[in-house]
Amino acid sequence: MEADVWIERLRKVELETPVAVVGSPGLRSIGKLVVNQLIDAAKANLTAELYSSHLPMIYHTKPSYVSHYSLPGVGGARVKHGQVDLPKVQFYTCPSPSMVIVKGYHANFAGQYDVAEKVVEVLSEFAVSRIIVAAGYGSETSKVCCAATSPDIIREMKETLNLEVDYSGPFYGFSGLVFGLAKLKGIDALCLFAGTEPAPEDLEFPDPKASEMILDVLNQMLGFRK
Repeated sequence: MEADVWIERLRKVELETPVAVVGSPGLRSIGKLVVNQLIDAAKANLTAELYSSHLPMIYHTKPSYVSHYSLPGVGGARVKHGQVDLPKVQFYTCPSPSMVIVKGYHANFAGQYDVAEKVVEVLSEFAVSRIIVAAGYGSETSKVCCAATSPDIIREMKETLNLEVDYSGPFYGFSGLVFGLAKLKGIDALCLFAGTEPAPEDLEFPDPKASEMILDVLNQMLGFRK
């Protein structure tokens, strides 16, 4: 294998100043739920897939987004209905509204930067105008707050959507790294955090109500619900 991370292009598309929306498994699986529902609502098309030797089939860590240098996970493939598939990050595209939707997957400790950097590189190739990350944060209050790569974006969110900056703390895993690396690459980026109460028995147990709050905000921003 020549590379640890590689891209398979499935179709060629041309988008006009697209916005990227990124989500992955995380606290209460909010980001994962958001991108899955957004793909369906926008009728987005699978355009490219990222594969990597750093993407485990089974995680040694729980939750999956908390990687550890001595717990790389188990490599392998998945068989479903007689078909075989590898772990991957998927890129979906939609012309109206112009979007790239990234369905993320957590890499192991050694490869998490390599995978996130490649994702940001692909989004740069699409010439995205902004990256919007969907995620959750632990809170007893059910509301959406924001974080961004610049004060100007935070000011914009306050003025146009009445979003406040209410979360401070770590942002683990795939989506957090994409968010952080976007700033290093000079791409405007915003995170929408939905407040959710952690489920102690399973931190990734889905919270559809929290994901719906983010989808409502995204719809105000992008207008994908007709």
